[in-house]
Amino acid sequence: MSTVGRHDLSAPAPARSTATRAVVTALAGVAPPARDRDAGAEAAAIVRWAGVRHRHGALAADLDTPEAASRLVSLLTRLGADDGTVAGDSARGRWRVEVGPDTDSGDSLAVRLGVVDNRGRPLAAPPDWLTGGSLPGAIATWRGALLARGEVVDGAVTLDCPAPGAARVLTELGLRLGVRARRPGSGSRLTVTDPAEAALLLTTCGGRVTAAAAGLADATDAAAPGSANDARATVAASRAAAAVAEAFATLERAGVEVPDARAAAGRLRLAHPHLGLPELAARAAPPMSKDALAGRLRRLLTLAARHR
Repeated sequence: MSTVGRHDLSAPAPARSTATRAVVTALAGVAPPARDRDAGAEAAAIVRWAGVRHRHGALAADLDTPEAASRLVSLLTRLGADDGTVAGDSARGRWRVEVGPDTDSGDSLAVRLGVVDNRGRPLAAPPDWLTGGSLPGAIATWRGALLARGEVVDGAVTLDCPAPGAARVLTELGLRLGVRARRPGSGSRLTVTDPAEAALLLTTCGGRVTAAAAGLADATDAAAPGSANDARATVAASRAAAAVAEAFATLERAGVEVPDARAAAGRLRLAHPHLGLPELAARAAPPMSKDALAGRLRRLLTLAARHR
């Protein structure tokens, strides 16, 4: 039996904090991704970060909350997996998800989730074709990793990755969301230390209720230098980025295509969550006035409000 990940499935799962378990519950309650591809990215992240075992197309993964385990089974069932079951062991803080091989597909489930290649060899990191270049794919991958191994402590989000390659992929995906996940040295632990960015990450992956569960609903960049006006501007920009992230998540759940101009404006806001509108507009390609950029962002939020 091949194993992907460094987590010991035979040992009790390390206890996560009360805030973390509330965040996991909130993330597990988010509507599933609108597209099958993004649902696959989330499922693949959960099994990879949980430390999956596989044999002949069947998978087994241990999670430390029943909500995350049930969500994984739901995602895998949507992808066509057969015979998904959850075996709970609350005394050990573990819920084992076991899924039989997909008899209707030429490729095994492990291959389709990017756990192994076509020859059955373990892949150290999620492949590019799985994470893709889309914003929903990046969100889904981060959500899955947080469900499996995320930790929230004192306003920071910490995530132990199964390998340095997986950490690098997640770092790159985080930049698409406007979040800088630090990776000291060449290790496998990622940390988002800035409370505003941690709030942005959790809001993007699970809505405001998830940030609230972590105590970050009103997070501000307290460490930002400058005058009180500068600090207020930074907070306002961070909150605007969180609103844009929530709008993208709402439209993704509704399966709504975002017009290119509004999508580009939203991505620019997410990529630079602390910049004011004048600086942000100057970074657009081509540059535009702050009023034009504000109008596009406003229309993006209005579109999302119609589909809540």
